[in-house]
Amino acid sequence: MLLITAGLALSACQNARQTEREAETHHYARKLPPLTVEQSDGKTVPYSMPANRTDLSRFQLPQTLSGLKLDGEISSDTARTFRYVDDSRQENLQIILTNLPAGWDTMDPQRAVASYYSEARQRRVQKALSNPANALSILSENLMDLEGEPAAQAQMRWIEPNRPIQNQSLLITLVDGTFIRISNASYQQSTRWLLQQAKRTLAEFKAAQN
Repeated sequence: MLLITAGLALSACQNARQTEREAETHHYARKLPPLTVEQSDGKTVPYSMPANRTDLSRFQLPQTLSGLKLDGEISSDTARTFRYVDDSRQENLQIILTNLPAGWDTMDPQRAVASYYSEARQRRVQKALSNPANALSILSENLMDLEGEPAAQAQMRWIEPNRPIQNQSLLITLVDGTFIRISNASYQQSTRWLLQQAKRTLAEFKAAQN
């Protein structure tokens, strides 16, 4: 009896691995397990601003980035958000500028970027888990050096009921005490293409400040 049970367990594991491989091959969006939400203490990153924060109004506002047109801006004392869309409005891109949270000015830049990315990722995971009909698949995550500055990047897929799978990318970097977060989405382009678009957008945005 023990031998039969072991054989059945092995068969079940093999079938599970085969199903997972097939899902990755066909690019199915999969629900993240609840453990990825990291709800151990319920704390979030504090966003109160230090007194010596960078003046975000100094950043220039490009009318076009990566072939997309400016669709609007939302500004506050703590953040500036620029939204860009294509002519068909099937692709969109956002740039969000924020300062270092209070107490982060002495933090290692790479650690600051990793912490900021973790907060942004957490919000996306929580959004997916808030509705059982939605699903989020994180395909890749990397912490890297981008043109001499620390950066975090990710490729994702998002699915909602009655809509096709939406590909997304996220790019976060820290320049002169200001976080630059670029997120974009498309129903046509691949996640790799979107990530390249985000890097191009960052280069064009930085060039516009000179």
